[in-house]
Amino acid sequence: MWERAQFLTQQGHTVTVVASRFPGAARSEVIDGIQVVRLGGILSLWLRTFWYYIRHCRNRFDAAVVEGFGGSRIPRFAPLYVKEPVITEWHQIHKALFEAQYPGLLVAPLTLLERVTAFIHRDTIVVARTDEWREAFPQLGFRRENVVVVPACIGEDWLREGRAGQVTEPRIVWLGRFLQYKCPDHVIQAMPQIIRQVPDAQLVLAGRHTDRTYEQKLVELIRRLDLERHVTFHFDLTDAEKRDLLRSCRVMALPSSVEGFGIVVLEANACGVPVVASSGVPAGAVRHGRNGLRYPFGDQAALAAGLIEILTDEASYRRLSASSLASAGEFGFAEVCGRYEKVIRDAVAARMATV
Repeated sequence: MWERAQFLTQQGHTVTVVASRFPGAARSEVIDGIQVVRLGGILSLWLRTFWYYIRHCRNRFDAAVVEGFGGSRIPRFAPLYVKEPVITEWHQIHKALFEAQYPGLLVAPLTLLERVTAFIHRDTIVVARTDEWREAFPQLGFRRENVVVVPACIGEDWLREGRAGQVTEPRIVWLGRFLQYKCPDHVIQAMPQIIRQVPDAQLVLAGRHTDRTYEQKLVELIRRLDLERHVTFHFDLTDAEKRDLLRSCRVMALPSSVEGFGIVVLEANACGVPVVASSGVPAGAVRHGRNGLRYPFGDQAALAAGLIEILTDEASYRRLSASSLASAGEFGFAEVCGRYEKVIRDAVAARMATV
């Protein structure tokens, strides 16, 4: 959403981003031409957003882009009070995420909250990341005709630099937030099968500290499987460090139970790294035989087999690596964000036509 805000600003639009505060943050500042307003903590953001809109935004903007359900801990329910056209970012249906991430007693209430939030957003323009999600979202109550597809995008700098060369070392990378529903433990559990055929295989788990308790469980799993020599962690990488890491790896594993798209797919593909993805990842993000391989979620033997193929079959690796680069080129920042701008323009024009 920040990248799309940057693009809109570059096209001459005035953009204000309302976000939560964090320690040391200014209440208001301009970053890359975008006015950033920070309101309270993550739990109070929903209420603070309402008051901020009433006092400072009503009748002063042409459209509101809102996160319907996801990063905000409590949905903001913006369509209940925003009078301008609302474009809703909705990344995925979250039931599988709830089941993988939270205790069983919370799954039903969270699923109900998602459905209530979707009902409130049912008349807005809903942005899906892939065709699969566009077809699935009416299950939540969204109007099919209101759901549009605008995929994830990647910066032109990633596409310009491409890969540094073919990777010969049998190095696997998992990249993401350390959360249970993203299932890095599945890759760890697949490693003994991989090592039997590729004895010098290495797995790098990289991302930001998110759930320290879960991270400790991963460390214990690695120790229990006697994989200390084959698995390493990298935390809080800069963008440059992330790019260097990807370029040093031959294949990425993405075993998540559910993903809205998986921006790490684009980052890997832009470095010539194919992805072995579970069925929880949309086919619009990872196409079998094009920019990676797919397997049924939870089938660790199939995950291992896909990784082994790319680690050991030179022809398969070279073909998938080359087509991964081409695939990433389809999701360039300017082209995708131009489509996003059109969605907003169309929503505003439709509103003006009824006034």
